[in-house]
Amino acid sequence: MSGINIDGMTSLYGLAGSHIGFSPVPGNFNAISGFIGYNSVMIPVNTQKYDIHMILDALRILNFKGVFIDTPHRCELEQILVSKTDEAQLCGAVNVVRIDENGFHGHNTEISAFAKAFPVITGEQLSGKRIFLLGAGGIGRAVAMACAREQCGSLAIANRTAQKAHDLSSEINRNYGDVSFAAELNDPDAIHSFYNAEIIINATSCGMFPSINVSPLPERFQPLPHHIVFDAVYNPPQTKLLQIAAEKGCKTYNGKDIMFFSSLDAFQWLTDVTLDQDAENKLFESWKELIYNI
Repeated sequence: MSGINIDGMTSLYGLAGSHIGFSPVPGNFNAISGFIGYNSVMIPVNTQKYDIHMILDALRILNFKGVFIDTPHRCELEQILVSKTDEAQLCGAVNVVRIDENGFHGHNTEISAFAKAFPVITGEQLSGKRIFLLGAGGIGRAVAMACAREQCGSLAIANRTAQKAHDLSSEINRNYGDVSFAAELNDPDAIHSFYNAEIIINATSCGMFPSINVSPLPERFQPLPHHIVFDAVYNPPQTKLLQIAAEKGCKTYNGKDIMFFSSLDAFQWLTDVTLDQDAENKLFESWKELIYNI
């Protein structure tokens, strides 16, 4: 990839958060900039001791054009945005902010990132598929919206707090038609929905390091060979759920590559630069070489 030459015309972007030392976001953003020859750079800004309004005001004074928002600031943005994209509205959260003379504009990359990542990672389309989703908050909400937007055949949502799954299903049905329903794990109907599904997706934190011996599924829910099992968790690369599914003969995938597509969506939205499919493919191959040493 081409290098980045920083000069007085370089557009500045930031990653703001408290645990950003190992985040791939700046590296991804800068790799895209270098690849297409766009004069911009993203730098990490450790901001855990400051409120997000102060941070954004400081970045605007320094002529930053935008910022990727990491924890703990995502939940603090609502009152200071002058606009939000449809994706941010649907997710109920913002993870990217564009800065201009009119103020701060919010976006969320997670719906687009999952919708793009899933077929690339698995070779399967979401369209028309029967999906069983574990998790209704955070990434689970984004995954649910992506599945509905991509016109899945049906979407069963199970969540530790059952009401949250009911609320999300109702919202999806208002936006996309009667496609989703809540599946309470202690309900016999949930077992039927699980075994009837073609795709099982975990969008909870169950199985994430350090709780690596935990599966989000109760023992009576056992994947079958026809299931495609996707775990948004990628640390460890093979979670307990994926181990169990692999032993049952399922095709299994983790969510590590979602990070690339999230960075790609953030770059294009922040810079208003659209990459063609060939450029996206080449960048993704470079990402895989870097991450997987292939």
